[in-house]
Amino acid sequence: MASRAGNHTELLTLPRGGQGAGRRAPNGGIPAPVVGETVSLMRWCPVCGDEMTPEFGSPCEDPIAWACRACGFLQLETGGRPLRGEQVAAVRELAPVAAAAPDEAPLPSAVRAAREVLATFGLAPPVDVERVASLLGYPVEWVRRPPSERGGIARQADRDTLLLNRDYPFRSTAEWRWVLAEELAHAVLGHTALAASDAPGGAPALREPERRREERAAKAFAAELLMPAIEVRAEFGRSQPRLRQAMGQREREDLLQQVISDLAHTFQVSRTAMRIRLEDLGLLH
Repeated sequence: MASRAGNHTELLTLPRGGQGAGRRAPNGGIPAPVVGETVSLMRWCPVCGDEMTPEFGSPCEDPIAWACRACGFLQLETGGRPLRGEQVAAVRELAPVAAAAPDEAPLPSAVRAAREVLATFGLAPPVDVERVASLLGYPVEWVRRPPSERGGIARQADRDTLLLNRDYPFRSTAEWRWVLAEELAHAVLGHTALAASDAPGGAPALREPERRREERAAKAFAAELLMPAIEVRAEFGRSQPRLRQAMGQREREDLLQQVISDLAHTFQVSRTAMRIRLEDLGLLH
């Protein structure tokens, strides 16, 4: 937990909740101000720009903290006053989660890195992953590798080359685009524990915690690169009138499947990847 000089607001990063808070800050992610003596009940995450949820120590008082369900950022709000005993106890009920799973921490920085790439090159979906890799100085080569490997990185003294396995039975362009986005993430984020992407369900050669952290970070980077949150929310929002007009659960589910297929086509990803992305952004709840 880190304190900023000159005020009593403390910052703490918690693990990613995976639920997505919904709306994005119209002011670029700047938290809402304190108005008079009352804390505003709308605040935006300074890390990812999603709406933050207030956490209360007592139902009769202002929030004692703000939590971002999208990236796990937690901001303690004391309003210039020290926390009282019951407020400290309430915060401690939240804080242990951070210590329970420290390997979630790379996710927000991975998402930020993907957004920086998109912004730097002015990219819009569908993102040409091979072109992005080339722009960043990572050539892509199709090579022969063991059948269980989908891709990897060839590390050389002067550069890294992203590899795709020509002998792996990719089911679609969308699948190898995702694999390439993950390998690009490992290169951009400076990962060292992961040598190759194995087939789904296959037994990984390495199981150390560092590899698991790097895999999660790479998936977060790939998801944001191929399916930027702000664009996915906007496209999905356009389908809401159709979904609201559906008569019954069966019709709504059929319409939802069509919406997911349309979005997958727009972003050139698999339907499974798009559905997971919508769930992670909290759009299917």
